[in-house]
Order: sequence, then structure tokens, then C-alpha cells
Amino acid sequence: MTMFLEATGISKSFGAAKVLSDVSLSLTHGEVVSLIGENGAGKSTLAKILCGIVSPDTGTLTLNGEPVVFSHPREALAARIGIVHQELNLAENLTIAENFLLGHEPTKFGALDRGKMDSITRVGLARLGLSLDPNRLVATLSTAQRQMVEIARALSFEARLLIFDEPTSSLSEEDSRTLLQLIKKLKAEGISILYVSHRLPEVQDISDRIVALRDGRNSGEASAPNISRDVLITMIVGREISDIYGHKARQHGAEALRLENLQASEHHTPTSFAVHRGEIVGIAGLVGSGRSELLEAIFGITTPLTGSLFLNGSEIAVRSPQVAWDNGLALVPESRKEQGVILESSIRENITLSDRKQKSPLSLRDLIAERSASESCISSLRIRCTSGEQLTKNLSGGNQQKVVIGRCLAASPSVLLLDEPTRGVDVGARREIYSILFQLAEQGMAILFVSSELEEVLGIADRVFVMSDGEIKGELSRAEASEHAIMCLASTHEQVAV
Repeated sequence: MTMFLEATGISKSFGAAKVLSDVSLSLTHGEVVSLIGENGAGKSTLAKILCGIVSPDTGTLTLNGEPVVFSHPREALAARIGIVHQELNLAENLTIAENFLLGHEPTKFGALDRGKMDSITRVGLARLGLSLDPNRLVATLSTAQRQMVEIARALSFEARLLIFDEPTSSLSEEDSRTLLQLIKKLKAEGISILYVSHRLPEVQDISDRIVALRDGRNSGEASAPNISRDVLITMIVGREISDIYGHKARQHGAEALRLENLQASEHHTPTSFAVHRGEIVGIAGLVGSGRSELLEAIFGITTPLTGSLFLNGSEIAVRSPQVAWDNGLALVPESRKEQGVILESSIRENITLSDRKQKSPLSLRDLIAERSASESCISSLRIRCTSGEQLTKNLSGGNQQKVVIGRCLAASPSVLLLDEPTRGVDVGARREIYSILFQLAEQGMAILFVSSELEEVLGIADRVFVMSDGEIKGELSRAEASEHAIMCLASTHEQVAV
């Protein structure tokens, strides 16, 4: 069988950190290969090497049997290799056409040929069934639309290999299904796909082969048909994990958080419910149902239109996130890069940021205590890093998410809010995060979380509220909760008594 692309003996270090060690990977024409592994296993680094963003320290690449060296993404693109990044690379202040042809703009009489740009972009978008206006600003597009534009752009250069790095991490279930169908269509056209993902059901659905990395090395390879989830997990973490959730019944204490007729915005209806100490409550619903906006109103990011909020029995006017922190509320936000971490700061600085007491400008921070707190967090959450002084921007997406969670826990809140708590986090780290949440609940913390993954909601929640159109449509006990029951409520237009 002729290999389209082969990577052999690839190694890469960043300073003292060895990211890849003697890694090999191959793809044939029209083959879908999924790359799986824990956060920090080296998946994204390998993907960047294959498309010329990063150069390997050692190892070889061959394309159609011929050795190649990519020192720039343009060279990989010329070799018909494109990548769709986890953090999309479109310029929001430019139009779709300007992004589509960036660096390759057609000109006429020394000026941009806008008509030709429009025509080329329309043809490229139409290949994916998109009818977007090429003159529309990218800033006005949804995440799914932006991703489709990136894919169309790569295909416009006649890409024969497309690399997808965590492509569904920010997509709704419906948009994810659309993308997976597109990948199957591209495969049928003979395009090779390297699919990097933590979502094992997707990997099982679309892959011909699955390659696993662990600690920067190859840790397993298998043909996809009928491979079990347990086998994939063992390839990823090096040990068998039959239950990544580990839910155990526990006693619930006094009321910790209560909403009374809280209306988050004009698009929401007034909401009333309570969460008790030691209880983990999930909020399920489709994207756009208003779940994140409700958490933001509770945490003071936005001001509710009406209603009251009670913490540990006392009414609190949470007018800002600082007031929320001061009263024992903490939030793990949906967007870690925009709201959760300061990328240019160290892990230590991020973890201890929210727990620093107000001091005078002349006072000194207790750096020894900060280092101790950050090292404890790094150890308990298994954050893969060289030290607490490593810049957060140099961590993988999943490890950045762990830093956000660690920052919230450093403040010792009585109520923890989480919006998509394990987005972009590998299966082994998820189990550790779930274990930590259960431990916090055992200690009496009240936990309220939003997740788009029904399996996660069902796996860790003691109770589930289901939202649709800014309204809680119903409440399910753990015994009542199922994917069918949740989706029935999420798609209903009538409220069920809570």
C-alpha cells in the first residue's frame, strides 16, 4: 500500500521539555487516522510539524515516497497539506473573502481584484454547501461557520491532507455531526484526514486507524472498526479505566445557593431553584438555550433584570465577579483564553491570582506561599509543565483548563460554578477532575455546572435541570435522568413543573 505521508522517528524539545520522542505516523490516500492521547502527550506538536508550523529536532517526513522538509506553513500548503486549528486562525476584522485569499490576493492594475476574490470565495464555499456572503465580516460568523470557512480555504489550495486539531471542542452536537459527515465526504473524495480529538465516540465513528501518544511517544495503534472505548482509554492512559465518572451517592446538607425569580436577561424567564451543600447539579440543554448566560448572571458578570440570589441563607447583591468571589462563589468560565487565564503570565501567577488578598501597593506577595499553592494544584490536577513558572500560553489547551480550575479551587469557594468544565480535556484528566469534584462535594461544597456533553451530565450530576429558550423546562433526579429524557425536555416548548 502506497503511503501518502510518513513521519518517522520524530523528536522535538522546547527548552528542557521533551515533547516528542521517536514518534512515527503514516497515512494512505483517502484514509482517516485519528490521533489520541492525554493533554501534553504531543498531539498538537506533531500536527504542527506535519504542516510546517514547527520543525522537528530529528526525524524524517516523506510525501508520496519522497523526503520533504517544511520550514514554513506555505511550503506544506504548496505540498497540499492544510490544518484547521483548535483555536481558529481567521482575522475577525477582515471579510470572508479577505481571509480566504490572505497572502494570495488576486490583483488588477496594481489593486485588489475584489470581483475575482468574490468569485473564488463563492466557489470555495459552495463546495461545502455554504452560501455565505464573501463580503461578510468574520466577526459576525458563528464558531461553526468560521470553521467551515477555514476548511473551505484549505480545500481551495487543493489540499490532499487535512489536519483537524480538536475541531468539535467548541461546536454544538448538531454542528459536530455536520462536520463529521463532511469528513466522511472528503474521505470519499480521496482526501486524507488526520483527526486529533479527545472525543472517543467521534474517533470510533470516523476513523480507519487510531494512533495513540503517551508522554510524547507512540503508545498504541489499532484499526477502528469495532474497537472498544475501554481499549482506547487503555492506549491513552496506560491502564484500564472502566468507569471514568465514579459517581457515589452522598449526603446533602443545608441550602448553599438559591435563586428566587432570577431573570438573567430579557431572553430568559424568571428562574427559581436551590443547590445544597454536597450536591452536584447539572444544567443541560442545546447550544443557545441560555445556560451560560444564567451562570454569568449568578456570578455577577451580567446584572439580572429581576429576582434575588441567596448564598448560605443570606441574600447577596452580586453586582460584580469580585463581589461573588468575596462571598464564596467561583466560576470556571466557558472560554478559558478570553475569561479564564492570562496567557502571558506563569502558571503560579494564574493559579493564585484570585486568592490574593487586597494589599497596599508597597506590600510584597508571599511568593513562597504562592509557589506552594501552585505546586500543590499542579500535582493534584496533573498539569503537565516544567514548573509553576512556565508561561501558561505554552501549555496545551487541556492543561490551560486545569489551571483555570485550580485558580478557582485556590479561593476555597463554598459554591463552585463550572461552564463546560472538561472542554478540551483528555479522558484520564477528566476522571481526575471528576474525582476532585466528588471529593469537594463530599467536603460540603455545592457545585452547579453546565455541560454540552450529555454523558458527562449523566455521569456526575445528582440532579439535572434542562433549559430551552432561556427557560428551565424541567428537573430530573439522577434516577430519572437519561439522554432521551433530557432531549425531550430540551426540545419542548412547554415548561414542566420543577
